[in-house]
Amino acid sequence: MEKDKVLKIVRTLGVKSVGITLALCLVYSAGISKIKSVKEADLRIFDTLYAFAEKLKGPDRRVDNVVLIAIDDESIRNMEIRWPWPRSYVAEAIRKISEFDPVSISIDLIFTGKSDDPNQDIQLANALKGTDNAIAAAYFGGDGRYVMPDESIADNVNAFGFVNKPRDIDNAVRRMRPFVMSTNGNIIDYSLSVKTAAEVKDVSSEQMVADIPLMDDDTAYIHYFGGAESFPVIPIWKVLKDEVDLRQVRDKMVFIGVEAEVFHDSYQTTVGHMPGVLIAANETLTYITKDFLHSAGFKLNFAILFFFVLLAVITGLRLSVIHGIVINLVAITVFLSAGLALLVKSMVLDYFGVIFLMITPSVILYGNRYVSLALENMMLKKESITDGLTRLYGYKYFELKLKSSLKKALQEGKMFALEMYDIDHFKNVNDTYGHEFGNVVLKAVAKVLSSNSRKNDTVARFGGEEFCVLIPETKKDIVNMHAERVRTKVKEMEFTTKKGEQVKITISGGVVNTEEYISEEHLDILRAADSALYKSKETGRDKISFFQKGDELAEENK
Repeated sequence: MEKDKVLKIVRTLGVKSVGITLALCLVYSAGISKIKSVKEADLRIFDTLYAFAEKLKGPDRRVDNVVLIAIDDESIRNMEIRWPWPRSYVAEAIRKISEFDPVSISIDLIFTGKSDDPNQDIQLANALKGTDNAIAAAYFGGDGRYVMPDESIADNVNAFGFVNKPRDIDNAVRRMRPFVMSTNGNIIDYSLSVKTAAEVKDVSSEQMVADIPLMDDDTAYIHYFGGAESFPVIPIWKVLKDEVDLRQVRDKMVFIGVEAEVFHDSYQTTVGHMPGVLIAANETLTYITKDFLHSAGFKLNFAILFFFVLLAVITGLRLSVIHGIVINLVAITVFLSAGLALLVKSMVLDYFGVIFLMITPSVILYGNRYVSLALENMMLKKESITDGLTRLYGYKYFELKLKSSLKKALQEGKMFALEMYDIDHFKNVNDTYGHEFGNVVLKAVAKVLSSNSRKNDTVARFGGEEFCVLIPETKKDIVNMHAERVRTKVKEMEFTTKKGEQVKITISGGVVNTEEYISEEHLDILRAADSALYKSKETGRDKISFFQKGDELAEENK
């Protein structure tokens, strides 16, 4: 009788466990896995495991088959050139490089339209005509139109391909798009990387993409053979001034493109920030080596998910909190270790689902009250450090970041810049059009500041109509370009009042760079930025001023 009772309990628990597990897996696969934050979490785990996998495999010397000719900050300084980079310089670089027989020359630059100087186009066309293995860049615009190189370029270059990069939900580039298809299912064109790989392998682009493990959206994972520090790089100015031995490009794939941060052709990738031209190089190596990453697919992912979640549900139903936590942690460790081993073998799993659904039963069965309290505290903390109107950081948080940055500058030599902005005549705006309209202006300016700043910049509402941007480790000229861009963007905005009146605003800015001025007190840095801001307002407004050595500090700040 006791035996029958035990068997009945086991049978009941088994059915219950399978039922709960199946329900959780179905809910996750059909709904939760589609949530943005869940997708981002899975991508973060993928990035972490990918980094470990690459360390286990060691340096990949296949990067030595690529040479990057970089239009970088060093070249901009040495050649004393600002964008656009003269086509004659590109032409000269191509001519010199082609003399040493590289296997291909990929030019990740957009040559649309005519140059102001027709000779520039003629020189570039002649240089391209002189080599039979050059591939130039094209792109698909936001309206879906295919923008090809100017006719004079397109007629003389060996081939051209698009350089658009598919972004994941967190805006990072982990995948490549080998081709773009029209609505009727025909291929419009292949990517620059596909055409480069086809040139190297001496096959057609169609043959090059025949065995790529494509996902449902016609993309595939990029195998990142190395980051920006892994590839051989030659600044273009050294090519132009004959200060480098170009024999090193012989039988190599040469990529010409921008590396300077000022051009904003830099993307977050699986292995960190990387200029677009190096992403193209990694794509090309992926096609050539056929070292593709493969997705495990829905069925295998679901089977793995079901197994681990069933284990978590059973422990959650029968074991104590401590035992359940220990077993779950061991199981998650085993899963991640297996996931890492599979990634070394080029297999990609759904990582977050297993971790999330192993923890979820424990949360539901053991800690619902504590989790609810933790989530509430997290929300309160977020609200406490952000400004309710603009959603920028508030003054208190900004002050902590400023103190931290100043400490690093004093102790580690990590310099930074502080920009302070004030909306010109904002009181008149409020008095004339009302505070509700003034709030619209404040939010619009805040959006300009945040959208034109980098992820590691700290953008804050300093108080009233004043804003601050803390910019770590950036040169003065880059900071100046950033400040001028913000000022121009604000000036270009136009607001419409409820009465239909058109209103434009301007801002004034003050900048202090710790390479020019530094103090042990963070308030002195604020006073220096305030002094520069005061200079802008006193000399006509709608301008940016820098705090210079010898300038007097403002007597007080907010």
